Amino acid sequence: MVLADDNFEEIKKRVFDAYKNEDPVFQKFREYARQIKNDVKPIRPYSVNAVSFVSSDGGDNRLYFNPAVIELVRVVDSRGNQCALDAIASNSKTDELNQRVQPENPLLVEPLRRLCNDLNLSVVDLSYLLGGLGKSGKSTGAVRVYRDIIEWAVLYDLMKYREWGSDTIIVREGMLRTKSFKRQVFPKIDQLIREAHQKHKQKNISVSLVGVAKQSAVLSRLSVALELEETMHKPFPCYVQVPVNIEADCYNFDRTWLDTLETSEPGEEGTYLYQSIGKLYLVKFGDRPFDPVWPVDIAEWQLSDADKIIGQLTKDAQPGFPIPDFPMCVQKAHDFAKVNSLEVDILQDILCDGIMQKLTTQEKEKILRMKYLGQNLTNIRYRNA
Repeated sequence: MVLADDNFEEIKKRVFDAYKNEDPVFQKFREYARQIKNDVKPIRPYSVNAVSFVSSDGGDNRLYFNPAVIELVRVVDSRGNQCALDAIASNSKTDELNQRVQPENPLLVEPLRRLCNDLNLSVVDLSYLLGGLGKSGKSTGAVRVYRDIIEWAVLYDLMKYREWGSDTIIVREGMLRTKSFKRQVFPKIDQLIREAHQKHKQKNISVSLVGVAKQSAVLSRLSVALELEETMHKPFPCYVQVPVNIEADCYNFDRTWLDTLETSEPGEEGTYLYQSIGKLYLVKFGDRPFDPVWPVDIAEWQLSDADKIIGQLTKDAQPGFPIPDFPMCVQKAHDFAKVNSLEVDILQDILCDGIMQKLTTQEKEKILRMKYLGQNLTNIRYRNA
């Protein structure tokens, strides 16, 4: 649609009139920015052993030869160690996931087995959302949930079953909260992680847990107000904890995403239902006024050590590359987890070989003809340019 001269002014007027309804909200968020500006603190960097883990991007790891679609789930840490590997077919059934925790099964995913064993639950009992696996229109979402569950299993594995020789900070890319698990299950995971933290502490080793994201609803809603009020415009690294009322005003769903054990109320049966173990901070790791601000979650039980933990994270983030002032351990994990185009092509060939296993020679020739003569030549042209 072209905005012709005869209707541009009318559209402009209507947009301005519509904004009048939004202006009170805008002014409220400016007040939020002024409120937290008084609480901004400088950061003192601390040296630490920083470790992160990242799952290969789902969109880049989808193998398909229609109608067959395979999702590759792979988690690698910042030292290049492969923590978990799995491949899920789009029409897999939920019961097949339970094979991933059977000790003698070739499809075993060890971190997931340990988590399920310690929880005394099967894989499908971890989340209602896994029920969408194999169902039209819901399978992709179920695989996304399964990928998130694997990441949490790796986080738990690093916290409980990895021996650390010095103070360590484990960095999750993403916040320390999730809706992938049942509300009855997540508090149990929280308890197990707290116990693992205390076990390290008894050995005089501090293992901290943080979550760092590139974006969040809170930062998105506050970004303009933060800029106008120059809340984080400091010539040094700085941070501020986001008050609960401000954070809650930025979300449009229930409090299980916000509440932790310390802030939730027990239900009728005395059980706590929540889906978060972190408290939100806004952090600027750089020492220039206009350096980027990132959302950071710190585990609830370590809030008293927030100064030191954020200082440790800053030490790792300042030499960040190619994203400046973003945790380097996360970026290293991304580099190791990334599957390049050549590797994807090889995996596509493996999928094609699997399709042809039970075909006759003539049928195999048809598949190969379709595969190589039916390629999108335009995409190949630009990929190899």
